[in-house]
Amino acid sequence: MRPSFPTLPVAALAAALIQAPAAGAQTIPSPFTFIEATQETGLFVGYMSAATGRFGYGPSGGTLFGARYGVGLSGPLSFEGAWGLVSGTRDVINPGRAEGARVVGVGDVLLTTIDARLRFSLTGERAWHGLSPFLAVGIGMVFDLEGSAEADSDLEAEDVFDFGSSLFTTISVGTRLFVSERFTLRTDGVFSIWKIETPPGFSNPLRGFRAVGIRVGQRPFHRRFGAAPLVILGSL
Repeated sequence: MRPSFPTLPVAALAAALIQAPAAGAQTIPSPFTFIEATQETGLFVGYMSAATGRFGYGPSGGTLFGARYGVGLSGPLSFEGAWGLVSGTRDVINPGRAEGARVVGVGDVLLTTIDARLRFSLTGERAWHGLSPFLAVGIGMVFDLEGSAEADSDLEAEDVFDFGSSLFTTISVGTRLFVSERFTLRTDGVFSIWKIETPPGFSNPLRGFRAVGIRVGQRPFHRRFGAAPLVILGSL
C-alpha cells in the first residue's frame, strides 16, 4: 500500500521556495538613479588665475561670478552656455624704464566671458550615488569692460596695453551632485586659452628688446597667449 502525501501543501511550499529569491532580488537598491531633468539653469562663483604675458601687463585674474544654462541633447551629450564676469586687476607697465622698475600703476579689470560648450556625462543619463562626473569642451569670447587705467595716461601711445577682445577655447572637468530632483550642486575645473596683443613699444629694438611678435608680410603681428586655469568654488 503506497503512502499518500498532501499534494496541495507540498506544491505551495515549492512555490514559496521558488519565488523567495526573486522577491528578494527586486528589493536590492541600485547605486544608479535616472536623471529626468533635461534642462538646467543656475549661478556660479569662483576664482580665476591667468597668465599675464612676458612683461606682466595682462590681467592676472580675479573673482568670478556668472550664470549658466544647459539642455540635454542625446544620451550623455548636453549643450550649455555660460556668461561670466571676472573682477580683478592688471599691472600698468612702462617698457621705457629699467627692468625691475617698470610697474608704474595698477588698473582695474572687468573681463566678460561668453562661451558655449558640449558636455559629456561619464555616467550617461544616470547618476551614481547622486554624482554625475563630466568632461566639456567649448569656445567663447572674452573682453574687458573697464578699458584704460588712469596710469595709462603717463605712457606713450605705443606702450599702452589694451585687452580688447579675444576668442578662446576651453576644456573642463567636473561633477554634479543631485541633492534632489530640482536642486543640484556642481564643481568645475576649467582651463581656457586666449590671446592678448603685445603693445608695439614692447618690441622696440632701441630699448634692447628682442622681437616678441612674428612678421606677416610687411606688418608686425604681435600676440601672446594667456592660459587661464579656473576653479569654480560653487555652482547651483
